[in-house]
Amino acid sequence: MVVNQANMAQLFRGYSASFNKGFNAPIDPRDRETLRLEDFAMTVPSSSGSTDHTWIGQIPAFKKWIGSRVIEQLNLGKITVVNEPFESTVGVPVPAIEDDSYGAFNNLMEAMGVNARDLWRTLAVKALLANGDWADSNPFFCSGRVLAEGCTVTNAVTAAFSAAALETAIAAMRGQLLPGGRGANVLPKLLVVGPTDMAAARRIIHGDLLGNGGVTESNPLKDIVQLRCCNEISGTHAGKWYLFGEVAGIRAVAVQKRKEAKLTVRDGATDEPVFMDNEVQYGADARGEGFLTLPFLAYAGGFASVPEFAAA
Repeated sequence: MVVNQANMAQLFRGYSASFNKGFNAPIDPRDRETLRLEDFAMTVPSSSGSTDHTWIGQIPAFKKWIGSRVIEQLNLGKITVVNEPFESTVGVPVPAIEDDSYGAFNNLMEAMGVNARDLWRTLAVKALLANGDWADSNPFFCSGRVLAEGCTVTNAVTAAFSAAALETAIAAMRGQLLPGGRGANVLPKLLVVGPTDMAAARRIIHGDLLGNGGVTESNPLKDIVQLRCCNEISGTHAGKWYLFGEVAGIRAVAVQKRKEAKLTVRDGATDEPVFMDNEVQYGADARGEGFLTLPFLAYAGGFASVPEFAAA
């Protein structure tokens, strides 16, 4: 191929098609167990370098109207989520273009598109496993968190995954109270485990029978929640498990999107990569971040130790 403006524009269109093919590729329908972004996280838009999420301190409820309206504002502070930049770049040597070998790079462009598609899931899982500080400067998963006077949340335990541990988690989530003694009305919906616990989780969630102290009985947990496997719950995180609930579409895990990735190119004869290194560069970049929202919407187990809540 002669390296000129028209041919390079045509090449970019071809590589863009490969990138978009990967970006828009559907997940293999046969894989119904691997955790996907839409299974456990919600997406929130962002229009600046960072976004303050003050809404986490407001828990709406109806009450008798006496005098002025009352905004139920918990003294929790706020979560400020900074949109971080992410990039991926592929270099195509100019000789490969001149020698008509540029087709070999189509798979790399498609792979870049797949990774761009999966970036948001990666950020969501990273935020979940990191268990970073929440609005009150305590880890999101901790024991004895005080939301308000008389209202506490414990959303993490050391218990390994088992039917009994799952029953305890569901009861804790369903029984969570908010200020004023009203129920949080959380609906447990999703169980997420790592590869090492997946076989046991299948038996508990999908089995007709369940062993209990040597006695086999009808399984009370059959299909009580959805089940997914998160491959990242391995290594130092192996043995952890998570139960997720939902209230009015609000989920415990969120991704903040500022900029979606799309393919760009530096292929001008005077562009530095071409002029200095005889290489055309194709890249994509995105901005955003994952974060955790309300502690009573998630419950975790299998921790080596659980952080204790410390008042500010």
